[in-house]
Amino acid sequence: MNKKNNKGFSLVELIVVVAIMAVLVGVLAPAYLKYVENSRVQKDVSAVGEVVQSIKIAAANEDVAEEITTTGVTVTFTNGVPTCTAAPNLVKELKATVGTVTFSSKAFTGDGASAVEITVQEGSDGNLAITLAGPTELTSANIQ
Repeated sequence: MNKKNNKGFSLVELIVVVAIMAVLVGVLAPAYLKYVENSRVQKDVSAVGEVVQSIKIAAANEDVAEEITTTGVTVTFTNGVPTCTAAPNLVKELKATVGTVTFSSKAFTGDGASAVEITVQEGSDGNLAITLAGPTELTSANIQ
């Protein structure tokens, strides 16, 4: 009348649980990675928006305003550092306010990613006209 009182899970039950978890990870991982990349793109677009705002503020500086003409100047961000030979005062202001812009998404840093270019020119009405060039995620964003 010795009765065994085994407690616990059998090997088959453990294997089934591991298999179910593997399937769930296989299905959910790509969706999670896509979510993370979209988050990085939004962060990068937000960073460019901050740069555009800094350009608008810098344009109030008389030295910078003289550099921005109707033909325009283009500021290029290479490895996050703003460069523009035609507008050294604008670049100086940008470096002082935003410094180096760190891009983290594949659209901005991956293979075949294009540089971020911001063209600033004086419009016919005297207001600034800002044009963005770079990854489609940037150019399709509504940055004002």
